[in-house]
Amino acid sequence: MPIVDEYGSRQLHFGSGDISAGGGLLAMDETVGVVTFQQQAPREIGTKGEYGPGHELEARDTPVRMTFDKVESIDVVIRQLVEVRVMMVEKMAMK
Repeated sequence: MPIVDEYGSRQLHFGSGDISAGGGLLAMDETVGVVTFQQQAPREIGTKGEYGPGHELEARDTPVRMTFDKVESIDVVIRQLVEVRVMMVEKMAMK
């Protein structure tokens, strides 16, 4: 189960190829950046999905979204992902 409710919060569990992640722009009051996550049939991690350019998803089809008003906010998330990656690589190297 890649997207689950656990302890009162929604958790995304990556590693089985069963979460689709996609990015784009979302027109709301102002245009914001968006990264969406949804469950899918497992496939090789990193392979492209069936959705091509111009494909639009309904909000109900994206149970988890990250939206950004400012580019700086995206940079913060990227930095945190890089830090977690470094920690995981170092931990795996110790095994």
